[in-house]
Amino acid sequence: MSIEQVNLDIMGRSFTIGTPTEEKATLLQAVNMLNEKFNTIKESGRIVETDKILIMAALNLVHDLLKMSMKDDLAIGDFERKITDMTNACEKVLSKIN
Repeated sequence: MSIEQVNLDIMGRSFTIGTPTEEKATLLQAVNMLNEKFNTIKESGRIVETDKILIMAALNLVHDLLKMSMKDDLAIGDFERKITDMTNACEKVLSKIN
């Protein structure tokens, strides 16, 4: 499994993250979804603090993922791994903000 360094723009900030080459497309899709959720929450104007917007966006995405897994009866272990990966990515972003 080869690791590829991918340049990402998350919430207007640039990051380089290593990802297995075969998971690059999924990572880019996840970043796009996170940015979309972030922008939707930000544009609503109800929450103004960046870290709170990010947490709400991540929580919304995980909630959507869990609803989908229950509906499609997908392997919960796969989703736990993906949620852990997303949590780690969020923590990495938040550590760079602070």
